[in-house]
Amino acid sequence: MVQKLSSYILHNKTLISLICVIGIVAVSYGMLNDNDLVFIIGLLFVIGGYLLIRRSIKDYIKKNL
Repeated sequence: MVQKLSSYILHNKTLISLICVIGIVAVSYGMLNDNDLVFIIGLLFVIGGYLLIRRSIKDYIKKNL
C-alpha cells in the first residue's frame, strides 16, 4: 500500500504542484507576519516538493535514455 501511494505521489503532477504552492504561500505568510513556525513548515513543503520533482525527473531520464 505504501508503494502504491508513493508511486501515485511521484506521478501525479497536480499533487506535487499543490505541495509546492502550499509551501510558497506558507513561506510568504511566515515572512510577512513574522511567524517563524509557518515559515519553517513552508520551507519543508517546498523542499519536499523539490525532492519529488527531482526524483520524478531522474526516473524519467532513466527510462528514456
